Amino acid sequence: MKRLYQDYELKSGFSKKGESPKLKVTIKYGTLESTCEGSADEVMKFIFRFIRDVYPDYGIISRLTLTVDLKDLLKKLEGVITFLPKGQPVILRSTTELTDSDLILTYLVATYTANQIGMAENDDLSMADLLDRMGKPAGTVAGRLSELANMLCVERVGRGKYKITAYGVKEFIEKVLPKLEGAK
Repeated sequence: MKRLYQDYELKSGFSKKGESPKLKVTIKYGTLESTCEGSADEVMKFIFRFIRDVYPDYGIISRLTLTVDLKDLLKKLEGVITFLPKGQPVILRSTTELTDSDLILTYLVATYTANQIGMAENDDLSMADLLDRMGKPAGTVAGRLSELANMLCVERVGRGKYKITAYGVKEFIEKVLPKLEGAK
């Protein structure tokens, strides 16, 4: 889901003392439609109740669906990856012990994270970007990308562009991150 902030409109006369802003959400699902207005907490509770009531198996499905917990990922990346002001990721640990596949996952996770925290416009990298960052031959990088795509860790999203999948983030956290954390 992309966040589009350019659609925000500032309402004049809003800043009345002691009055907190209200959030208004309308949910449309098939022929059902419901609206809620209130504090952020009230609206979130309404949304979760709506989903639970309209789609009772949501709880089961959400436990079966692999998603990325951004807050958890950011905590795990602390001290391992940082970002320059324009969103360029910098790996703070030695990558000499990483395989080529590990290195690709690391760069794609860093790019995904930069995008998720609003520091980068895209969550993908081109083959050229990966070649520049890795300093490896094109055939090697292409081969590893193909293997990672077959393993469902990486997804091709355009001509020569790749991004990490939720499964790829899971594999990075379980297999690559420990190597980076142990590196100096």
